[in-house]
Amino acid sequence: MATREVEEESLKKEVVEEEEDDEHGSKERVLQKYFLMEWELVKSLLNDIVSHGRVSDPSSVYKIRSIMDKYQEQGQLLEPYLESIVSPLMFIIRSKTKELGVSSDEILEVIKPVCIIIYSLVTVCGYKAVIKFFPHQVSDLELAVSLLEKCHNTKSVTSLRQESTGEMEAKCVILLWLSILVLVPFDISSVDTSIANSKIFDELEPAPLVLRILEFSKDYLSNAGPMRTIAGLLLSRLLTRPDMPKAFTSLVTLLNTIRLCSFVEWAHEVLSSNTDDVMDLFQLLGAVEALAAIFKVAGTRKVLLDVTPNVWNDISILMKSSTAARSPLLRKYLVKLTQRIGLTCLPYRLPSWRYVGKTKSLGENISVDASGKCNHGVYMDSTNQGDNSSYLQDEEDMDVPDIVEEIIEMLLTGLKDTVCKRVWFL
Repeated sequence: MATREVEEESLKKEVVEEEEDDEHGSKERVLQKYFLMEWELVKSLLNDIVSHGRVSDPSSVYKIRSIMDKYQEQGQLLEPYLESIVSPLMFIIRSKTKELGVSSDEILEVIKPVCIIIYSLVTVCGYKAVIKFFPHQVSDLELAVSLLEKCHNTKSVTSLRQESTGEMEAKCVILLWLSILVLVPFDISSVDTSIANSKIFDELEPAPLVLRILEFSKDYLSNAGPMRTIAGLLLSRLLTRPDMPKAFTSLVTLLNTIRLCSFVEWAHEVLSSNTDDVMDLFQLLGAVEALAAIFKVAGTRKVLLDVTPNVWNDISILMKSSTAARSPLLRKYLVKLTQRIGLTCLPYRLPSWRYVGKTKSLGENISVDASGKCNHGVYMDSTNQGDNSSYLQDEEDMDVPDIVEEIIEMLLTGLKDTVCKRVWFL
């Protein structure tokens, strides 16, 4: 009897200590403990969705989203579970689209609730952590483009997230999916089945699949929601591909009758327009944000250098305009684009510490002289000395473009901006 009372007292002490730990412990530890308790509920709801191949109870979507929203500041707690959540949900989107067909109206009713769950994870954990678990088969590229066109032609019922029916979330998720699929290591024209079925195709033109992506991406750049940022991400990955210079900078002709404008020419028209229309301001923000994302990708520096003078002329004029004076967000994007143009214009410099092999024989490289020192070690010391001297000479002979001085001046002017306290270009 006495031992039982001792056990009950010890249990009470453990409960009290546990409550004190929750009260005085770190926020992350407390959140982790309670998420493990809520994970069982989330897992059961997800299993029900996967077993039915669709969301049978709409309330389960909002239960999952309300749980995920609690961890906005501690998204790393969800990352170990992302694969078990995202992979089966994306499999539903992919398989149902193939099964029902893009032309079916039922497909949107299936994928919208699923996309609400995936997009809630994007808002908590960030898109980089989530898209790692998206499917990326080459055959999915045309499927995703057709599915996004289907969503794009559907008008959103409401813009309030509490009343969202999934239109915005579906567009964001498919745009993110496309940002992975456009990185396929093949020429996109070889993936486009419309070219194989068409007898008339000019090799100087971008593939029809690329033109379709560019068309709705430009529309989303005029959006005030998150589609604008994701569309900029998609364009930065698409237009910096090795096979995309003609879509980025060239003016092409379709069937010798219709003149199609490149993205740079389209951006020039947007940046040069000076109107007070709110929709034009959103389009202007989208164009500058997309250009900043494109200049961030260091894959096609030569192509970027060709368009830099025109882009710099447009943004230097825009920065001094009344439109930029009224919009802090536009000034932020302009300064961001300015510093990325500056980094692109700086001459390429090889690091002095790089290793350059001088012999191809492994035996010579590992040979040891009588004193016990490696011959190649002495050789590399002398080589490094020569590299350092040539490196200093290159520093003195470096030819910096005149445009860099103007860019530095604008960046220093950006430091005086008192609207936002953040230093945007550091």
